[in-house]
Amino acid sequence: MEKTRLERRPEARAFMVETLLEHVKDGKIRVPDFQRPLKWRSAHVLDLFDSVYRGFPVGDLLLFKGPAEPSTIHFGPLRIGAPHMADAYFVVDGQQRVTALAGAMLHPDSSPRGDIHAIWFDLEVERFERLQVSEPPPHWIPVNVVGDSFVLLNWLNAWPFRSSRPDLVQRAIALGKALREYQIPAYIVEGAEQDVLRLIFKRVNTSGVAMQESEVFEALFAGREPRPIESACGRLQAETGFGKISHDWFLRCLKVVEGLDLRQTFTRREGDAGSGHPEAVEHTEHALRLAIGFLSEDAGIFHSQLLPYRLPLVVLARFFHLHPRPNPRTRALLVRWVWRGALSRVHTLSSDANVHHLQSQIDSNEFDSVERLLSTVAPLSVEEFPSAAVSWSSGRNAETRLCAIALAHLGPREPKAGEVLRFDQIRSLLDKKEASRVFLPCIAGRESLACRFILPDRKMFPLLVEASEEVLHSHALDDRAVNALKGKNFEVFERRRSEILNDWFVRFFLARTALGESDRPPVFELVRRVDVRMAQS
Repeated sequence: MEKTRLERRPEARAFMVETLLEHVKDGKIRVPDFQRPLKWRSAHVLDLFDSVYRGFPVGDLLLFKGPAEPSTIHFGPLRIGAPHMADAYFVVDGQQRVTALAGAMLHPDSSPRGDIHAIWFDLEVERFERLQVSEPPPHWIPVNVVGDSFVLLNWLNAWPFRSSRPDLVQRAIALGKALREYQIPAYIVEGAEQDVLRLIFKRVNTSGVAMQESEVFEALFAGREPRPIESACGRLQAETGFGKISHDWFLRCLKVVEGLDLRQTFTRREGDAGSGHPEAVEHTEHALRLAIGFLSEDAGIFHSQLLPYRLPLVVLARFFHLHPRPNPRTRALLVRWVWRGALSRVHTLSSDANVHHLQSQIDSNEFDSVERLLSTVAPLSVEEFPSAAVSWSSGRNAETRLCAIALAHLGPREPKAGEVLRFDQIRSLLDKKEASRVFLPCIAGRESLACRFILPDRKMFPLLVEASEEVLHSHALDDRAVNALKGKNFEVFERRRSEILNDWFVRFFLARTALGESDRPPVFELVRRVDVRMAQS
């Protein structure tokens, strides 16, 4: 193996962003030919600026110091004609970050918009935004004016609100100071050959295994407990019987409970320390425990394998965090929201933007909050209810799970003893097996839910045809269906059991969605609202 080593140890120093930008404008910052194409999207750029503004670490730069030929360099929308230099800085690691900072803070347009570096700062809420095609609100300031204090002062002097909003003027000045004076650590390598640089680049960018975001959170904010999320998920699984909650699912709930922007990720380079206070995991575990109890006891969804969509659990964690003991009427309305959203497929919309919207609907007033949640679900009709003809396949799609829940609520009985198979027994089966092995097929080759039964053991199935009428009813069977099964007339059996199940599904789903019924809050809340309106008039 050829020896490749550095003759001189790398120099460790820190660059202020202001200094980096000057180097960019002078053509001193270069990109080696082996660098990868830019991969960042606008969310990455926004996260970087948010971290710099808050003073969070954003990782080290690795630079090679050496001679550079004249060249045209691009940093996003910025084009630099760089002259020959004897001591340019080539970016070995950190190209995405340098490009993001230079592309946004040195953006050539006076009113940047459209590209991923068209970054503005909302002075009212202190949040970075990307401007696409619309006009910016009057309280937004482009970040390409804050990189130079003189340019910033000129912009503020021309700003219409400089007299009426001195607080925002001070905020803009603080923004510029925070961004310009932020220091980024860097290692500077000198005297290395091209093959050494390539080796350094390869090792910096490919070594290690990427951490899951939940693992990063635990590494950053573990506190006294080594793996708080893992411990919390273990307790929830053991103590609620709801089944497994993944670490990343828990972390998503944590962000919503704590009121964080789901777009902000925990990374090794950009740890969001502001959201890592020691109580965050404890708050989320408590909220999830209440939300799981509600789903199991009130909504009748008693295991995670039967949960049609994950969205409701995330939103309910936020609701029960703010309202741990809601009014019985509120709980009833929340059941309607869960089931209407699942049956209308509205809860498929689990994007960060939609979760953030639902999160914003929940505030300190529980009655207003549940009313706003209900307004987010689409109108629903009985014709949209799933039927027993749905293909079971793997048992993992939402429609199948909805039907499986209804099937479990028939109260299936063991064929021989006639005892009802309790929810905790079904939970135990689901903990050990996939749903497809708990909801057993009775006829080989037929995939419809009408041919599925809930039994502790497949060997019990032949006993059904000789079981009591009470047992048969608990499995949606009657004499016609049993006789067809005995005669191996499977098409007739499947059709008849589908009819029985579909009648049950309509009654079951109607009871939980309460279609056509009033969604009003309790009477005392209506009286309070009237009193408030009268006092305001």
